[in-house]
Amino acid sequence: MSHHWALSRVLPILLCFGSSLTWANDIAEIEELIRNKQWPQAQQKLQLAIKQTAPTATTPLSPQFRFMNSQILAGQGQVAKAVQELQALIQEFPELPEPYNNLGVLLAAQGQYDVALSALTSAIQARPHYKIALQNLGDLYTALAQQAYAQAKNAKEGPNLLPLPAPSAVTTNTTNTQTLR
Repeated sequence: MSHHWALSRVLPILLCFGSSLTWANDIAEIEELIRNKQWPQAQQKLQLAIKQTAPTATTPLSPQFRFMNSQILAGQGQVAKAVQELQALIQEFPELPEPYNNLGVLLAAQGQYDVALSALTSAIQARPHYKIALQNLGDLYTALAQQAYAQAKNAKEGPNLLPLPAPSAVTTNTTNTQTLR
């Protein structure tokens, strides 16, 4: 076998491996920028990574890139766009818990507790031991409890106990009189 033949077979594999490493490095860098809340830099790096992967109709944009985009949008205060991106991800990838979790957090921050509860519950259904979603669900239940407590505290004064139900009339078989039970 010639070196040319071996090189022609091995080089494409090495190039694919190298591009995978570059892609993984890009993701790690973007995630680090997101963790550090460096939104403009994260957006710029994400756009560059998207251009390098060149999404097409047959190979659409990676759900991971879309998820990171939603995080960046939310961090930049574009919550409505972030919510739309997460909802689209959920439609396309209902098995992924992360979009449900982040959607739940964004909706809870807007006071939409019922919808947030549904999203967080879906995240936990997708991955039952998803620690972050479980913690967020606990935080949501705490917020709901505080809301209920505030409503109770501000309610008009009235009886602290529910009124007892009215006694029911019973007809006995021996007489035609009604007695109270």
